[in-house]
Amino acid sequence: MKNLQLFFVMLILFGMTTPVFAQQMPPVPIDPKVRYGKLENGLTYYIRQNQQPKQRAEFYIAQNVGAILENDDQNGLAHFLEHMAFNGTKNFPDKMIIEYFEKIGVKFGSNINAYTSLDETVYNLSDVPTVRESVIDSALLVLHDWSGFISLLGEEIDSERGVIREEWRTGAGPERRMWKASNYLKYPGSQYAKRDVIGDTAVINNFSHETLRDFYRKWYRPDLQAILIVGDVDVDQVEAKIKTMFADISAKENAGERPVYPILDNKEPIISIVKDKEARMTRIELEYKHEVMPDEINGSRLMAVSKLFLK
Repeated sequence: MKNLQLFFVMLILFGMTTPVFAQQMPPVPIDPKVRYGKLENGLTYYIRQNQQPKQRAEFYIAQNVGAILENDDQNGLAHFLEHMAFNGTKNFPDKMIIEYFEKIGVKFGSNINAYTSLDETVYNLSDVPTVRESVIDSALLVLHDWSGFISLLGEEIDSERGVIREEWRTGAGPERRMWKASNYLKYPGSQYAKRDVIGDTAVINNFSHETLRDFYRKWYRPDLQAILIVGDVDVDQVEAKIKTMFADISAKENAGERPVYPILDNKEPIISIVKDKEARMTRIELEYKHEVMPDEINGSRLMAVSKLFLK
């Protein structure tokens, strides 16, 4: 039987179409129903009331921190840190986050979850019942702890190494190999080609506890964080709670700028084929590079987020 090979036929273009688009598209204002604010420590929040479904709400904290910020000796730690957020925090030791919310019908995996990408890490509590104010308080307290109070106990770190190794093993197939190979072709010389989120098992097996804590202390800070709450909540009340609850998180002194890693332009289209003898399908991809969007247009992403919740 012949092996099917997955072909990434990549046409990566860079042209004048996107700048024209940016010039023609007017700034999109924030939905007037979204309560937006920024605390003195730099933390941003967005709150939007939505009564469909009734007595339910979504609680998110978005960290502008991803695998792209890792040094070589930290390869995989952004994702590892995401896992550790469910293994104990200041106000929810051990597995108490999962235990508490599952008792009120918020299930781990489907409603309590997170993801790490190259550019960001996002944690969520979804479909949270809002009948009792104490539950809203608890959800906000979880976001508070995920902001700056993850315990990172040594024994929990060591226990999680095996979980990450298994995740690495189950995902180590042809799709990942070809995705990594295609990134080296799409982003030559860029940090985006070097990082793949899951990381290097040599690092995962051997990093010191303090290496993970250093990464956490450096990058999990309020000026790189945003709270998003959408659902059947009292906006004024939730805003007041955020201002009170997150006030104990200090802005980092001499924190420095979050680095931005540019992607080089190409005058001619990049056309490449990536193969793997274990691949079971053929796929063709067409990608376009574009200029970084101005802030006034990029801010409209909040509108897209709101629409996701309001479907």
